[in-house]
Order: sequence, then structure tokens, then C-alpha cells
Amino acid sequence: MIVLLCQELETLGHGLDLGAVARWIEERAPGVEVRRARGPCRSPERWLDGAFSGTDRLVLGLCATTGQRHELDARARKLGLDPFGLEVLNLGTSCALAHPRPQATEKAKLLLGAGLARAEAYAGSRPENAKPLLSWDGQVSRRSLLTLPPIRYEAVPSIQEETCSARAGCRICAKACPPRALGPSDEGLMVLNKAQCTGCGACVPLCPQAAINFPGASPSQVEAQIAALLNSPSVALHPRGILFHCGKGVPALEALARKGLSYPAGWLPVELPCLGMVTPTWILEPLNLGAAAVGLLACPPTECRFGQRQILEGRADYCRELLRTMGGSPDAVRILDITDEAGLARDLSSLRAPEVSAAPNPAGDVPLSGVRATAQAVLALAERYEAPPDGSVAHPHSPLGVVEIRPGCTGCGACAFACPTRALTLDRDEEAVSLSFDAGLCVGCGECIPACPEAVVRVEKVTDLQALSRGRRTLFRDSEVRCERCGAPVAPRAMLDRISAILGEDRAVPAIVKYCLTCRGTLV
Repeated sequence: MIVLLCQELETLGHGLDLGAVARWIEERAPGVEVRRARGPCRSPERWLDGAFSGTDRLVLGLCATTGQRHELDARARKLGLDPFGLEVLNLGTSCALAHPRPQATEKAKLLLGAGLARAEAYAGSRPENAKPLLSWDGQVSRRSLLTLPPIRYEAVPSIQEETCSARAGCRICAKACPPRALGPSDEGLMVLNKAQCTGCGACVPLCPQAAINFPGASPSQVEAQIAALLNSPSVALHPRGILFHCGKGVPALEALARKGLSYPAGWLPVELPCLGMVTPTWILEPLNLGAAAVGLLACPPTECRFGQRQILEGRADYCRELLRTMGGSPDAVRILDITDEAGLARDLSSLRAPEVSAAPNPAGDVPLSGVRATAQAVLALAERYEAPPDGSVAHPHSPLGVVEIRPGCTGCGACAFACPTRALTLDRDEEAVSLSFDAGLCVGCGECIPACPEAVVRVEKVTDLQALSRGRRTLFRDSEVRCERCGAPVAPRAMLDRISAILGEDRAVPAIVKYCLTCRGTLV
């Protein structure tokens, strides 16, 4: 792995102490080579040459990155590098231009360490993850109009069929896709329309089976990045806050720096394709691990090309309500507008120490994905704030839910089969059938509701601390009727009673309620 630093960062704005930065990286990661060169920010694609062709991972620290990524990607492809794994950090906007030299240097250490962690977590891409596009960047001359525009590639997700729950009826990702690029095939598999996909990544963190691969912005990469930003005690920069933003957030932060509008250096940027990827778990877990605040640098509702601003506001409102219920300050979650420079500087100006100490994190990880990640983050926060054990938050954007079964259940198990997270399970023993529910696994998707033939399933979008602490509990239990001929299970008693009520005096009823399917065929 190689870290490339632009030498001009030492004199840009307040400047960086690149020597101190290089020494810190080499001490932290002995296997990483740090190189410095003058001039790459003016033409970064020419900076890459054959000397990097055998590199597995590459992290670039530049003065600016706006408008240069496509040239870098093209150059990386020529060298045999995976451009989606290329980590490009704007240390000019984030550090040298925005903060005094000592603070800017410490912040650059954190950002480069997080870039290394994100690069190490990169699992690679496949051909289906590359979407070719023909387009010019910036101004176009009249001569260029007579030629074809250059080809560039945009990262798009791909579906891992072996772990996807689409065959069981899961449609969570398809419902969350803004351009409706996801949908089931005739065989029941989830299929991505690459031409229609915009690469926003909104579907990725919502998949309960982690079956969506999105190179360059996968949950595992973001987990590693946030862990490195928050779990680096050797860097003297406190308090720290996570600042999520998309590509449009970089010019907004640069405008503040150019105008001399300062803000605390502890705001640490995490760039994503779209803030629609930021789920409540991604907001709560950094707070749980010691972040003083989480900021969401969002586009105005009319300018977000993915249309995710309303969803983002709903998720942030849920997190604020949850913090308020636990006794914390809702100000720890902030939505910032990229078009309001004065308001942005004002909202970023305050970054106080966290209200409570960070949760123990001996493993150093930040679990943002996995079916239990949200429940674990909520319970850890509740413990830190010493929240009432019976606290609950009912909210339309709650990432957790509670299932109730009204009278009339027959124990058929259709709801459990449709549940993509196994929050509902149907278990059989020698005497009975049991339908159980685990609130820590429920995402409130509601896939179980249409699956129930008796319409007795009810799902509420609520975060219930008591239900989360209780674990799995039984919602329905009934004795199982055994075949009078062979002793094999026939069906739950409630189901046979329901069939009898429907069929009435039909001659088939005695055979149905007394014998298993095999014996019925033998008798016939």
C-alpha cells in the first residue's frame, strides 16, 4: 500500500507538517510506503506512472479533488489498478485551508489513517459493478463536440444471489431504490437494471442479509473509516464529530475555507455517493463510540438528484427523538444545508464534548451492518444514558419494529417464511408448534403482513427498549395433531379447526383432520 502526498500542502493556506504526518503513518502502519511529490494537484492523473502498477491499495492526499476523479480513474485503469478502490482525500479543503497548522496536521493524520483503513477494507469489484458512461467534464470546446466524449465508469451495486432473500419474498431494497432500478425476475431473483441505476447506494445498508456489494462505498469500508476516525487516541484532536456529505458537500466546505469562516477541526468528513445511505444505525453508532455529534451536510430538497432529503430528515428526526427519550441532547444530530454558508458556519461552530463517555470498544470496530447492528447500538446508548427500561419511540422512520399476532392465527408459518431477517420463526417439537419473535432482528419491513392468509399480523414501526432487552418470545403456540395411522405430524390444531369451519360437512374433512398427506393418498 502506498500513500501519495502533494508537497504543496505544506504551503497551502495554513499549511500541513507533512513530515509529522508521514512519520505518524509509518509508525502506525510499518508496511505502508509514504511518498511526497510536488505538483500532482494540478494534474493528478499524470502523477500516477508505471511505478505504481503493482500496488494493491493507493491513498492520495491532494490539495483539491474537484473535477479530477475521472482522470484519476482512467489513469488507474491503464496501470491495472481498480479505480473504485482508489482513496482520494481532499486535505486542502478539509485541513490546510480550514484550520491552523497544528490542528490541520492532526486532522490530516486522522483522515489519512481512515483512508488507509477504508482502502484495507475494500473487497474489490466485479465487471457488473462498472457502469460505462459517455460524458464530458467541465467546459467543452467546439472541436470536442465533433468527437465522441470520453468513456468513464460509475460504480453501481450488484446482488449476491446466494445470500439474497428475494426468493422468500423480500423486497426491501426494491422499495428503497429511488430510480426503481431493482426488481424481481421471473425466477424470483432480485435483478439490478444497470442502465437505470444512478449509483446512489440507498439500497445497500437496508439489505438485511448484506447481499448487495457496492465497491468504494460498502458498509464494511465505512465501518473501518469511522472506527479509524474515532479510535485513534494518539492524535490530539478532541472533541470529534462525524460529518457525512456527498460530492456536493466538498465545494460548500471549500467555500467556507476560502472566505475564512472557521469551524472546529474535530469535524471529520465521511464522503458517500448520497446521504440516502445514512441509516439511523450509521448515525447512532458513532455517538455510541464517543462522537460528540453527527452532522449531515445535505443538498436542498430541490437539488438532491436522488430525492433523498425527506428520508434523511425523517431518519435524523427519529434519532433526535430517541436521544430525547433516553435523556440525551437532540442537538447531537444535525442536518446542515450546503447552500446556506452563514448557517453552515454557525451550525459547525459548536462541537462540545460528548455528554457521556464512549462505550468500551476493545475490538475497535464500528458495526454498521448486520441484522443486529441497530439493536446493539440502541441498547448500548440506552445503557450509557441510563435510560428507563420501558422507553419506546414510535416513529415512521424507526429502523426497528414490533410484530403482534391477533387472535385467529393458525400456525401456518407463512409470516415466518416471508420474514427476511428471521425475526419471526416457526419451530416444531414433538407436541406443539410455536411462532416466536425477536425484536432485535425486526426491521419493521412489513413483508409478513401480506403473507398472512388470516390477516392477523400487525407490525408497528417502534423502537421498544423492553422488547429489545427481552429477546425472543413466543407469540403463538398450539398442539400439533398426529396422524392416526403413522404418527407423523398433520397440522396445528388451530389450522385443522379453521379448515373444518371452512369446509363444513364436506366428506373430505375426517380424512384431512385425522391423517397426514401421505396416508391420505394411500387411503384414497
